[in-house]
Amino acid sequence: MSVIPFTDREMQRAWRVNLEASKYTSRTNAHRLLLFYSIECGLKAIIMKRMAANCTSLCDQISDAQHNINKLLDHLSAGQCLKLPTQLQMPPVKFQGIDTERKLDVGKINQVWRYGGILVQPSSLTSKYTKESGDLDDLIEKHLVQISEWIQKELNS
Repeated sequence: MSVIPFTDREMQRAWRVNLEASKYTSRTNAHRLLLFYSIECGLKAIIMKRMAANCTSLCDQISDAQHNINKLLDHLSAGQCLKLPTQLQMPPVKFQGIDTERKLDVGKINQVWRYGGILVQPSSLTSKYTKESGDLDDLIEKHLVQISEWIQKELNS
């Protein structure tokens, strides 16, 4: 399947529109999914801006990262403080009588929220997320809002 090319203006508009829409819905997975996609579009818009590219098909970093926010942040040299946890998990499921773990990387958060899943704190998660109290989905959502603030500054500079 080939990737559909988008212009830099379309990518920035997608960031703004999805971010705005994510503010108006209740705090659900659908809300988080819009926020996630907004962040993805905003980071890709910054990559395009820095490369002076007017189409996504001109940026290998964009297709390489797919939905992985951390990879996009790495391409932008944004620093560790903006990155999301690298290892996440959902509650285990019983499949054919066997408990099956569901571990995932940050590039799969969109699938978790798209299909109504929830994230749980993996025992290996030792970061700022373990210091804060609250649901991991809520904590990641708050972190995505911080990334959106950084995106705003980058796109306005």
